[in-house]
Amino acid sequence: MEEENKISEAEVEKIEKIETERNKKMDVYIEFALIFILGILIGIAVKTEANKKITIGFDDYQMKLSKQDFNINNLQFEVAKKNVEEAKMAEDEAQKQNNEAPVDGSGN
Repeated sequence: MEEENKISEAEVEKIEKIETERNKKMDVYIEFALIFILGILIGIAVKTEANKKITIGFDDYQMKLSKQDFNINNLQFEVAKKNVEEAKMAEDEAQKQNNEAPVDGSGN
């Protein structure tokens, strides 16, 4: 009788062990599914907020025109003009230094 009890207890322990392993696997799958669903929901929320605040591309023609703080064409023109003036000043300085350099006939 005792041997039968030992055998049945061993079988019950094996069954419980198998069930706990299955439950752990199911818990892992459920956690992955929940994380996946949470990721999708967060992605949808971020996308809708971005659509409200960021407008680039396809719908640009529908945007309300607002006052622009910068005129790129004028900025480019001013930078080019400044570069030309600096180049002329550097050239004038170089010519001035060449004119001031002593010229002696010895070739030194």
